[in-house]
Amino acid sequence: MHSRIVILCCLILAAFQAQAQVNDSTQVLDSVELRYGRNLIDTLPELADSIFKVLKTKKFDKLIPYIATSDMLKEEFDSMDLNKLQKLSEIKYQYMVNNLRKQHFRMVKEAKVMHYSLRNMEMVKMRIRQRDHEIGSRYGEITYLCKSGKRKFYITFLAIEIVGKWFIGDELRVTAV
Repeated sequence: MHSRIVILCCLILAAFQAQAQVNDSTQVLDSVELRYGRNLIDTLPELADSIFKVLKTKKFDKLIPYIATSDMLKEEFDSMDLNKLQKLSEIKYQYMVNNLRKQHFRMVKEAKVMHYSLRNMEMVKMRIRQRDHEIGSRYGEITYLCKSGKRKFYITFLAIEIVGKWFIGDELRVTAV
């Protein structure tokens, strides 16, 4: 009888331990991530690291997940109680995507002209400046000092915080040191 209780206790402890391991390995998604069905970035340094990896591929399509969607813009604008927000957020989203596509194309072209290899670039230093806008929103200025072979150059862009998560925003460019 005593051995059955010990075995039962061991089984219960093993079940709790297995459940604890499952809970540790599962990632908890917050409500914003559940609403939009994808993992979103919480911090500006995390966004900066992710964007650097994507820029090395030289493919604009890989930047799309780091752009806030029109639904996210609607949610952000809805909290500000403005008129005609549905149309405004859709227009803003299209503007952001088209503008970033042009900037990305120009950046890749200028890097090629200046003989910078984006695929083989290494980050020497990263600077992140987080700012608060006067209307209550936040944005960040991200600058990478990169090297490709013996050449050094800067890649810069602005990030914006929308629905509490960070996304690439504007002013993506490459410049010589």
